[in-house]
Amino acid sequence: MATNTDFINSFDPEVNPYGGGSIIALLASALGTGLKFKLIMLITTVGQIFCVTACLTSCSRMMYAFSRDGAVPGGNLWKKVNKQGVPLNAVIASAVGGAVLTLPALWKSPTGAPTAFYAVVSVCVISLYLAFLIPIYLRLKAGDSFKPGAWTLGSKYKWMCTLAVAEIVVVSIYFILPFTPTGTPGNKDFTWTSVNYAPLVTGGALIILWLWWQLSAKKWFTGPKRTI
Repeated sequence: MATNTDFINSFDPEVNPYGGGSIIALLASALGTGLKFKLIMLITTVGQIFCVTACLTSCSRMMYAFSRDGAVPGGNLWKKVNKQGVPLNAVIASAVGGAVLTLPALWKSPTGAPTAFYAVVSVCVISLYLAFLIPIYLRLKAGDSFKPGAWTLGSKYKWMCTLAVAEIVVVSIYFILPFTPTGTPGNKDFTWTSVNYAPLVTGGALIILWLWWQLSAKKWFTGPKRTI
């Protein structure tokens, strides 16, 4: 009989049906699969529903704001609001985009791990950190030529920005790594259903955005539009 550690770390679905190293496997090992385990999973599921709602709200509002500035293709459609003041088209587009991003979940990983869920989380983390990285790096690059506002870090920005950039690079590398041996290119058991597609999605999006900027957007985009 496998020990708890063997169970948690195993990528064999016959030993660990939850996926090697997953938090579900850890909870199942600690609590069993009875009532306590199910209660924890219920609380986790409800929490994730709240998280999805918050992400959908944030994404749709940002899509609305950027569309209003003319920075999103089809912006005239996404910036429309209904009678309740909700950018409904942006909400629907955000929901559809999230569903498409999760479509690989329809193909089960041979290890039992929720590969698509891990990949979507990785995409979100990397994208969010890249959004932080851009202004932090530009501030660091500007150096003393940058004109600070009323609130400033003073000269501390030098080591703070450097540390932040380094941390973002490390975290981003971590989140593009394979989840399991079967998701590692070159492995004899490699299968696409185990692949962490976060680097493919993020890298593809960055390439498309760069091409769009070089070929079109930089010729007409003038920056945020003042509405007050």
